[in-house]
Amino acid sequence: MLKAVLRGARVALVVLVCLPAAAVLSQVSAPGSTAAPVQEIDATQWLHGTASLLRGWREKSGDDLTWAQPGFDDSQWNPVEIDDMGAATPGKRWFRLHVKLAPHHPHLHLLVAGGEGTYELYINGQPQDGPGLRHIFAVSRPTEQVFSLGDEDADTSLVLALRTRPSRTYRFYHLPLFLTATLGTAGAVDNLRQSMEADRLYAVVPGVAINLVLLLAGVGALALFRSQRHHYEYLWLGLYLLALGVSNGISDCSENGVIPLVWNDFIGDPLIYVFTIMQIQFTFSFAGERVSRMWRVYEWILPAPLILLALMLMGRINSNPYPLVEAGLILPAALLLPARLFVWWRRGNHEAGWLILPSLLPATAAAIFDVGFMSSYEGWKQTAFLDNPIYVGPIPLASADLGDFLFVVAIGVVMFFRFTKVSREQARAQAELRAAREIQRRLVPETLPAMEGYQVEAAYFPAEEVGGDFYQLLESKGAGKLIVVGDVSGKGLKAAMTGTLALGALRALAAEVLAPGTVLARLNRQLAETGDEGFVTCLCAHISPEGQVTLANAGHLPPYRNGDEMLVEPDLPLGIRTEEKYVEHSFRLEPGDQLTLLSDGVVEARDASGTLYGFERTRAISSRPATAIAQAALEYGQTDDITVLTVTRVRSERKVTAVESTVALQVPGERG
Repeated sequence: MLKAVLRGARVALVVLVCLPAAAVLSQVSAPGSTAAPVQEIDATQWLHGTASLLRGWREKSGDDLTWAQPGFDDSQWNPVEIDDMGAATPGKRWFRLHVKLAPHHPHLHLLVAGGEGTYELYINGQPQDGPGLRHIFAVSRPTEQVFSLGDEDADTSLVLALRTRPSRTYRFYHLPLFLTATLGTAGAVDNLRQSMEADRLYAVVPGVAINLVLLLAGVGALALFRSQRHHYEYLWLGLYLLALGVSNGISDCSENGVIPLVWNDFIGDPLIYVFTIMQIQFTFSFAGERVSRMWRVYEWILPAPLILLALMLMGRINSNPYPLVEAGLILPAALLLPARLFVWWRRGNHEAGWLILPSLLPATAAAIFDVGFMSSYEGWKQTAFLDNPIYVGPIPLASADLGDFLFVVAIGVVMFFRFTKVSREQARAQAELRAAREIQRRLVPETLPAMEGYQVEAAYFPAEEVGGDFYQLLESKGAGKLIVVGDVSGKGLKAAMTGTLALGALRALAAEVLAPGTVLARLNRQLAETGDEGFVTCLCAHISPEGQVTLANAGHLPPYRNGDEMLVEPDLPLGIRTEEKYVEHSFRLEPGDQLTLLSDGVVEARDASGTLYGFERTRAISSRPATAIAQAALEYGQTDDITVLTVTRVRSERKVTAVESTVALQVPGERG
């Protein structure tokens, strides 16, 4: 009883609200008549109201412009209610409605909410200004259009004719041709249009706002990559967020009639596969893992449905299965990437655990939306709800937009901690680099002391910011100088520290007036006893003012004399075995002779094809100045530190002073 009373109260309320503002509608036709029904509107009731024109229409498939004329007999056409026709069907169709207005009616307007670009309106046979039938690239979802029906006291008999032609894109989305048709005064119709437009655009605002956040986050990630070029996870994340924001933004706008539908077909949908590929790249890069062959194959397969989409838009195949194909292809990324992250986390990659939950959200949300979209038009009631918006308070959000919002919040937290950690590591690395550079200044002197009777020149080009090569010209008690050229295994601060240790020991040993073989043996023992990994190659030579040279070789390249390689067999490098003896070799430098000592960075230079510079080319240039030799290897293709030191015995009449060595401390990317 109570339900009946409430139902009656609701009906009464509707009547009280609508009657003062709307025209009274009735369909008039004689019993048994085949004439087309006429929708009669009593103008005496017009205030500022509207009248619905949803019923009384007749429709026919085909296309003939004479069907727009008011005198055409449409009594044999099929009756239809234009708001209850279901999804648009292929081909052209006409709809006609006879309207009878009472005399002295006000200036009226017609509001039609229908697919923009899918129809054109005729009033009493005359085409009306409006969107008209548009090309596939300009068709959008149902929007509101207002048409003027003439001045006050104009014709009281009107025939409205709608000529329709929905595009393939429009039919793909299973959209209805019309939502409503309403007659009314200018003010009332405009108020209704604004209300319907506001409702339509209100639904797109939250999604657009979320996708703008995604775009800004993508730009921010690319800015992070610019500051940390070796961390490609920022690059992939930035591209992923940009593709995700553009794809979903276009989808939201086309779904609510803001832009043509074809934008989603040609941009929005293809970007789904792009951002899925970007998600894979980001996930592996973030975890510091290499993309496996299986995932590479999957990335190549992902865009395959675009062929299906093209055939569908050309009308070659049915469009219904496409959403399920799309959902089926992106689901592996949604499900298997979190599983892969979980495996890495269990293996000790703690950062991979941060991504497990966020990685589930975007692709899963997109797949859920596709299933819901398909279900809505196939009548699968169990899953049709997946297409419905999710309300957060009064705000409607598509499942994909909600998933993206949660993702960007989660990934923002993750990347904040990641960036903080990387920044700390970079600060530590910069401090280490500064310390290594300071140490290297001691390993590679900017000037060399004068050596009476000799011209000494050095050139040094490190392969990285801090290299492992060193050279020194040390004072020795008594007559002569001790010349040392060496190469520490490894790079960076550790190599520089080992070089400093070797240099300190060499200076102490040089003061004891020891032979080169003894110097290397003592130095080897000290390095081996430190227990550090790695080793040092070193060539040590004592040169007297009279040209007498004694040298020993600990695993280093043999020297060159006047362009010929000397037969000096290398002994074991320093720091490998505690007790080791080093054989000494003696010879004499005559006036004009040049002794060239170099590191393996010259011999091991490679060109673009991978060909080594080699011993033959090195021998051919070994009599040149140190700078010329180093520059030739550098231009050929540097792969390791390049060190060259030349000692030339000058003729007695030449006065020799201190010679400044050529030192280049630039990394390859900074060289001109």
